[in-house]
Amino acid sequence: MTKIIAFFTAIVTWFAVIICPAKPEEGIFSEPEVTGKIAFDEGEFVLGANDIIVAPDGNDNNAGTEDAPIATLEKAKELAKSIDTDERITVWFREGTYFIENTVQFTTEDKQNVLYRSYPGEKVAFSGAKAISDWSETVINGVNAFVADVSVEDDADYFRSLYKGNVRLARSNYPKQGTFKIADPLTDEAVAPEIDANFFTHSLAFNAHTSDVLDFANPTDIDVKIMHFWCDDLLPVHSVDAASGRIETEKASAMTVRVDDNYIFENVKEALSLPGEWYLDRTEDKLYYIPENGDTVDNTTLYAGMTKQLLTFANAENIAFQGIDFVNTDWDHVDGKHTGKPFAPSHPLYDNMKYGTDHPQAAFEVPAAILISASAGIDFTDCRFENIAYTAMKFENASQNCDVTSCLFNEIGANAIFIHGDFVVPATTKNINIRDCHISFYGRIFNNAIGILLTHAIDCELANNEIHDGWYTGVSVGWNWGYSDNPTNNIQIRDNLIYNIGNGWLSDMGGIYTLGIQPDTVISGNVVYNVGCDEGAYGYGGWGIYLDEGTSYMTVENNLVYDCSSQTFHQHYGKENIVRNNIFAFGGEGQFVITRNEDHNSLTLTNNILVGENTVMYNHSVERDWFVDDSNLYWDYEKGGNVFSGDSTKLFERNNLVIMTARGYYNNAVFADPLFKDAANRDFTLAENSPAWDAGFVPFAYDAGTLTQF
Repeated sequence: MTKIIAFFTAIVTWFAVIICPAKPEEGIFSEPEVTGKIAFDEGEFVLGANDIIVAPDGNDNNAGTEDAPIATLEKAKELAKSIDTDERITVWFREGTYFIENTVQFTTEDKQNVLYRSYPGEKVAFSGAKAISDWSETVINGVNAFVADVSVEDDADYFRSLYKGNVRLARSNYPKQGTFKIADPLTDEAVAPEIDANFFTHSLAFNAHTSDVLDFANPTDIDVKIMHFWCDDLLPVHSVDAASGRIETEKASAMTVRVDDNYIFENVKEALSLPGEWYLDRTEDKLYYIPENGDTVDNTTLYAGMTKQLLTFANAENIAFQGIDFVNTDWDHVDGKHTGKPFAPSHPLYDNMKYGTDHPQAAFEVPAAILISASAGIDFTDCRFENIAYTAMKFENASQNCDVTSCLFNEIGANAIFIHGDFVVPATTKNINIRDCHISFYGRIFNNAIGILLTHAIDCELANNEIHDGWYTGVSVGWNWGYSDNPTNNIQIRDNLIYNIGNGWLSDMGGIYTLGIQPDTVISGNVVYNVGCDEGAYGYGGWGIYLDEGTSYMTVENNLVYDCSSQTFHQHYGKENIVRNNIFAFGGEGQFVITRNEDHNSLTLTNNILVGENTVMYNHSVERDWFVDDSNLYWDYEKGGNVFSGDSTKLFERNNLVIMTARGYYNNAVFADPLFKDAANRDFTLAENSPAWDAGFVPFAYDAGTLTQF
């Protein structure tokens, strides 16, 4: 009887929507409310009785006064320790660049309640790079170039980063456009661990197509970057056989190498040709640079990254930085645990290995230029992190009560911000808040990095941030696969603007990505768009909001998600999530998908707007009730209310409205044009007379705030 009632209900719905559709009304619009962020006010200069002055032309033998400033951060923190006061001490830095040659370490012995900040209106930078300006003219590869003598006596002198002003210059890469394809992964020579060999076979060799291999002069200076599903491998070359195309590396691949995987060569002397490119030849102790317009040997100063880590905090408390630029650091290949496994010492390629084989998902193991460990009250406000070659900032090991506010992160080699704790329940890393920050162009060296990565922490807020132009996920929260206890909880991911993520490079990503049971975590008020995965044969998964393995008891509400290469919303599997009052629009493969059928309610989908253009609403739907949908609005801008669900890639496996309604979907649904102001141009302002109100939708601000210009 139930099936008969459902069938007749479906026929009635179909008749109302298709045979006698309601005529769309003309939208009535009022001026939308535009939210905004207040620009940071650095305040007036007031010199306290115990304040300290630092200047580039100062002297560390001075007293640290206005008339006799000291010269270094190291001296400032030592001087602060000698001042007997509980009042806040401010260390004022006068305009200029301060070279951090060795990591500055803050510990429990350092003075608390100290603020290190720039003098108002003056630009202050802590840099990890040294100047190179003694150039002469030469020709390389038939192209006019500059050359400088540099000493590269050992690995400590070898640098991998070069900067011009605030621009990271490109190492000479090959090919100059696009990528090469793996010819033969040589899997018979690989040694796979016991975990899934389809994904995690470690390899130290592969064959390239011989047409793609040059007779490289310095093959051991070259890195090979291979793109996999959700990570990239950056592998230093051990040897190249140009005749056979065989390439051996000094670091094993973290993931299985496959035929036709994309890869490129980095740091190739023979490929040096374009303005702004450079190459460091350690065999000659020479740096080559192709000049850009206006460059002369007399006016060109470049900066070689030397320092990898600028600051560390270990058991430190109540120390703050304000208005400081942290810039121009260097990087090296990340070394995992080189224990001889999975490569036994008897393996033919074992002697090539210089680096371990830890899996680098989400650039998890990449070090940080600023590391906060077991510390409390470490705050950064109105700071700029630019041209940082590793992860910019990491909070770990039970750090608590720290804020990063109104900061810029640009051109970051790995993660912009990483919040990480030990796997203990309840978590001890907590109350780390990232607010009003602008994160752009992250993952530039370690491509599978995240804008904000949070693992094993509680009571954190990630709010009002703008995150864009990364090769991988914008915000990732969780790090526990499945339904076991998860230390991560009560994370507020609110009012962020996230866009231009993925850009067709990697796969299996989300603008916002979560893992594991997180009962009090909320994803709310975010605007996410332009998430695009690799479009090649192995590419998949450019999702807007992506609740991955075991994500449960989470609330997703008041988000606008559109223009994603896959679905705008994806839940792999989870329990009892609430997904309500969102706009999911124009997913390349549909709007909504759950990819595992389980014996419980996966989520409740209610009061949402789902719209597309000749794409499905639900993907891979099945007959049984494995999630609850109620009171949603559906519309297709090509087919109107006659929406389809099913396999988005197969025209004849799409299920029409009648079939889906008969199966129990589209409960209390509204099939009508929602009356967006200009959907074609992605203005999702809703008309005052929108039929979305009939689905219980409640309007919210769709602009995610207007960020302060840095």
